[in-house]
Amino acid sequence: MKHRLTLGLLGLACLQTVVAAEAPRGKLVPPERGSIPVAFVLSEGAVMIDFAGPWEVFQDTMVPARGSAMADQHVFTTYVVSDTKKPLHTSGGMTVTPDYTFDDAPAPKIVVVPAQQGSSAKMLEWLRKAAGQSDVVMSVCTGAFKLAEAGLLEGKDATTHHGSYVHFQHQFPQVHLVRDRRYVQSDAVLYTAGGLSSGIDLALHIVDGYFGHDVAAMTARQMEYEGRGWSGGGASAVRYSEPVAVTSPADSYHSGTFGNWRGELASPNGALRIRLHLWPAAAGAAATIDSIDDDTYGLHIDTVKIDGANLHFEITGIGGVYEGKIDASRGAIEGTWTQNGKPMALKFKRS
Repeated sequence: MKHRLTLGLLGLACLQTVVAAEAPRGKLVPPERGSIPVAFVLSEGAVMIDFAGPWEVFQDTMVPARGSAMADQHVFTTYVVSDTKKPLHTSGGMTVTPDYTFDDAPAPKIVVVPAQQGSSAKMLEWLRKAAGQSDVVMSVCTGAFKLAEAGLLEGKDATTHHGSYVHFQHQFPQVHLVRDRRYVQSDAVLYTAGGLSSGIDLALHIVDGYFGHDVAAMTARQMEYEGRGWSGGGASAVRYSEPVAVTSPADSYHSGTFGNWRGELASPNGALRIRLHLWPAAAGAAATIDSIDDDTYGLHIDTVKIDGANLHFEITGIGGVYEGKIDASRGAIEGTWTQNGKPMALKFKRS
């Protein structure tokens, strides 16, 4: 997933920690013979690891006890479904040619929805239909937005990439967002994974559901995948929702204008966490900024000007300008961040 250098100004909301309730898990029952069809729903910009990770899991899963023929032992069949069969470009530029369209795809038992740019009416309708007929419909990363757009997650627990928590919560307030999980089971069919590599854990968890822990463990071993999130009920070893501790030359300053400042941006969709790191330089001052809820840290500020109590800085790459007043005695900076012609209050206090 690419970081959006936007200081979170794409429409994100306030943070609220939600604890996941463990959904009752139904036993996934494999067919006595034949393979389990797995459909990967792709469009332009599909994120590579989001679908390639689970694809590798399903293609590598083997159950030797099911027969001597390789066709019997390979228990999953994978294919790509899209709006058309025209080649599409995934993240990084790789070209993928879909096997089927939403009109002619065979009925899947498992559906995988990675992060991607497309979101057609046909895709959403196909997902709604699949959710009523499949064993598993799973999203990876911001693929959760597609399930939510299809109306499948309303009133249910779900997770997504940590850099999109606030955006997701604002756009889909009726979904119970769960932070800091590798994956979340929403109901008997629906699952959502966190960002990127979390999809591998969820896919292994699904293998476990069909064929048991030993088969999933052997699949992970075959892949030389050492993550254990798949067998831990979705627990994450890292609290991705917490700010990353960063260092900068500003760490040496604890009073006056220079130093570290924690801020709050009053976007139209809620208060967003911002940190400003400001220090003296040959040109007068230098700075970087962190957009915590966008998971962007150390963003270079191109122009910094301090004139008495006036602070001005610009980030040309995102078309943003800040004009503020410094009150060193109160340890506060108050002003306005303007991006693409839209002004928003941005206030800081000394960290």
